[in-house]
Amino acid sequence: MLDAFSSSFLVLAYLAAALFHLAIGLGATLADYFQVNSTTGRLSFSRRALSLGLFFVFMAIVGHYLAQLGLFTPILDAAGNAVVNWVLVAIATAQALIANTSKNIKQKRLWAGPTVAMLLAAVIVAF
Repeated sequence: MLDAFSSSFLVLAYLAAALFHLAIGLGATLADYFQVNSTTGRLSFSRRALSLGLFFVFMAIVGHYLAQLGLFTPILDAAGNAVVNWVLVAIATAQALIANTSKNIKQKRLWAGPTVAMLLAAVIVAF
């Protein structure tokens, strides 16, 4: 029950993060919330490409958690699924560290709380 709730939360959280990065990658003026202090609010081409890459990574993570909820057919066996879950805990740990140690106040205010909640949910799913 708790793992299903955690997986559902992670689907919504990673979907929100993916859409945020898609918007940045397509040119939205949200650079202040993405590790960069910009006077125009826009990112360079390489940062926008990175943001689009993160969009695809986050959508893959959403697919993994949707498979755990039974909405998609799982492609991994139980052992592979366990390994991927712990890799996702490591990714969530890195996200939480980046968001909570950022010098960018806007980024910290936006992502500090959700990334910690995502880390806790990822740990619950991994166990």
